[in-house]
Amino acid sequence: MNVGIVGLGLIGGSMAKSIKVRTAHTVWGIDLDTETMTLSRLSGAMDGALTSENLPACDLVLVAIRPLAAVNWVRENAKNIAKSAIVVDLCGVKRNVCASIAPIAAEYGFAYIGGHPMAGRERGGFVHSSEELFSGASMILTPDANTDMRMLETLKAFFTDIGFAGLTFS
Repeated sequence: MNVGIVGLGLIGGSMAKSIKVRTAHTVWGIDLDTETMTLSRLSGAMDGALTSENLPACDLVLVAIRPLAAVNWVRENAKNIAKSAIVVDLCGVKRNVCASIAPIAAEYGFAYIGGHPMAGRERGGFVHSSEELFSGASMILTPDANTDMRMLETLKAFFTDIGFAGLTFS
């Protein structure tokens, strides 16, 4: 599977590390901070930068940035997201983010579901991320009328593969 990760801070960086340690998936990542990009490449947390050229090849896109930035990123990049892709935002705030991203996904034809990993630390940033952050944690997903069982099965397999104990639905 090709996984794109937007934001390589504590959550996105931990996702990248967990994926690379526990699976054979390809990880492309993007972060505004050039030092974070360098550290993530050097540590082996990603295979390369997420770009408009490789975004269409992503089967799964994890958006791990602040809520308004997440909505704006999806809006600005929707035309490059494959219709077969699943986009999961990992923002702690769900109602406004889901209400904003769901119509974009419907317009452009890709699948979307809100998510919230129930894990964290006192300190953020890539330097504090860990491949163990999600071990035994729950992932909360917010399905809607457009969510199908195939998507949920794919996400359950993915998130348990990288260490989550299971999925919870809200």
